[in-house]
Amino acid sequence: MYFEVDIIKALQTLSTPFVDILNHGLSFFGTEIMFMIVAALLYWCVDKAYAHRFFNVYILGVAVTNVLKSCFKRPRPFNAYAGEIKSIGDPETTFSFPSGHTESIASISTLLTAKYGKKHKAVPIVFAVLTVLVMLSRMYLGQHYLSDVFCGLTVGVFCALVFDMLLSLFKDKEEWFAPVALVVTAVIIAVLAGLKILDSASGGDILKGLGAFAAFDIGYFIEKRYVKYDVKANRKWYAYVIRMVLGLGVTLAVQQTFKLFLPQRIPMLYCFLRYFVMAFWVALIAPLLFKGLKI
Repeated sequence: MYFEVDIIKALQTLSTPFVDILNHGLSFFGTEIMFMIVAALLYWCVDKAYAHRFFNVYILGVAVTNVLKSCFKRPRPFNAYAGEIKSIGDPETTFSFPSGHTESIASISTLLTAKYGKKHKAVPIVFAVLTVLVMLSRMYLGQHYLSDVFCGLTVGVFCALVFDMLLSLFKDKEEWFAPVALVVTAVIIAVLAGLKILDSASGGDILKGLGAFAAFDIGYFIEKRYVKYDVKANRKWYAYVIRMVLGLGVTLAVQQTFKLFLPQRIPMLYCFLRYFVMAFWVALIAPLLFKGLKI
């Protein structure tokens, strides 16, 4: 529908160096790095059991989004209308529909609002505004149409509510979700292989999520049963800072350094294994280290 093109063109008439930077900053809130920061903060500093649910619900929503991208294969606006719409910043290489950034921030917003919204009245307002700003930024940057971001919003909210409800059925035995996660991971990889989309950009994104999904649940199972790190054992402010700086520093180091020696042409190594190691560090190795250091 051409009116969606007109919306993007109208937004891009506002383009200036400052506005470009502002929209890149807003778009950041829908990235996997933003998710990692929130998930790590919850897991290492606030509530491990809730962080386990938050992590799994988010990853499942991302998987749904990337499966939809592979099914619809909608070109990005800057590709479909190259003479009228530009990509502001680095162009995305995956498909357009639905918006992954919007799904991401919608999922995070829904989960955190459901958890903390009643106690802190500003939470729903802040996250609603942030979600809308991310949606607008994705169109402004030329990466998505209006229907992309609205579908991303719908998928994010729907998956957050449905998967959150399903995981709540495990109650205080949430670590036993691990076998389910492993079965789901194996089935999806088999399906991707059968459809011959493992080597696509969307397939790679799905493998990243699956690697993190499997590793986090395995790590959490071991951590809850054997390590039993208490995030509230040391409540000094510097302990929280050390956990986040050290923990996220290693996480990002793994993400970037593993790129240097893992072959990009083999997605099961470059995507699945890299994110498997990252999530295993977050779920098990980091808490073990924090407990040993008494932080």
